[in-house]
Amino acid sequence: MKKQYDADFKLNTVKLILEEGKVASQVARDLGISQKTVYGWVAQYKNDPKHPFVGSGNLKPDAQATRDLERENRELREELEILKKAGAHLQQRPEVRYQFIHDHRFEFSVQKMCKVLDVYRSGYYAWLNRPDSERKHRRRALKKRIHEIFLTSRRLYGSPKITRILRDEGIRVGQKTVADIMRESGLKSRTKHKYKATTNSKHNHPVSDNVLNQTFRAERPNQVWMSDITYVWTAEGWLYVASIIDLFTRKIVGWKADSRMTKELVIDALNHAYRRERPKPGVLHHSDRGSQYASKEYRDKLRDYGMISSMSRKGNCYDNACIESFHSVIKRELVHLETFKTRTLAKRQIWEYIERWYNRQRIHSSIDYKTPVQYQAMYERTQKSAA
Repeated sequence: MKKQYDADFKLNTVKLILEEGKVASQVARDLGISQKTVYGWVAQYKNDPKHPFVGSGNLKPDAQATRDLERENRELREELEILKKAGAHLQQRPEVRYQFIHDHRFEFSVQKMCKVLDVYRSGYYAWLNRPDSERKHRRRALKKRIHEIFLTSRRLYGSPKITRILRDEGIRVGQKTVADIMRESGLKSRTKHKYKATTNSKHNHPVSDNVLNQTFRAERPNQVWMSDITYVWTAEGWLYVASIIDLFTRKIVGWKADSRMTKELVIDALNHAYRRERPKPGVLHHSDRGSQYASKEYRDKLRDYGMISSMSRKGNCYDNACIESFHSVIKRELVHLETFKTRTLAKRQIWEYIERWYNRQRIHSSIDYKTPVQYQAMYERTQKSAA
């Protein structure tokens, strides 16, 4: 005996597919229904979204006429919508139009798309049942690998970095193709943008000359360090993060976080960097003109470590662009995506971001799409080979 399904069952099934994005064939298997039946329900719903599974036999003539007119209007709107989305496909070979129909089969009825795109339904189904071409296999594999890279990047990488990773893996692909696949798959970087000034340059401490002078190039690690302070909001209040970046490797060589933006905070970050890297005397240390960096204690520490002090010009944020760029990145990729209940939790996630992700896994376009640790290791191997 043929199973009977009520309107609610049909409607919930259709909404699983159209609103929650479930795959129709999988829904059919899960519910023990034929795919043909499920596709029929989807088409019935699209044909009359207001009364999709209600018979029309008992309607009065006026109500029936209104319903017929509504259906005609919906069909016209649907055809216009298909034309808007598929306009560029009208002059393409049938296989391209078939692919459009297949990609939008849950959005529009196949019959309607075939009519608008001027192809036969039989031709579409014949194309659908052909064995996959090598090109389809390659695109499917490429789509899978792009998805893997995107997830590994914490859903942060856009098409330029994913393209570079694919090429490094020996996969020949253009950035436009990667961007198209990401757009088709709904893979969009989840970064956000905000800005807030931090350090205060209105003080009476001595200020160093701008020795760096926007020369954002270095020939080796520990030649130029750049320092700055940024902020992170938590439910307990602000958390301030002082960071030091190596201009050559783009590695965060030292950082510290505290609830107060003091000179002790930046001194702790400097000590952290020095103990980790043990640089030879002569490091050019660049910062903004904030009171923390201009304090006597900080200048004394630079002198003890044999470092040369350099400071940005007043009101010129571009003089310290590299470290400010890092702070912009950590804001987009971590801080603005999270809600920290405590400062301790924020510190833990910042540690994980810097030490595990940024320094060791995140590729940087400015260092030939390598990670900072990789780039430093490459330099050290080159030096050993030359010795």
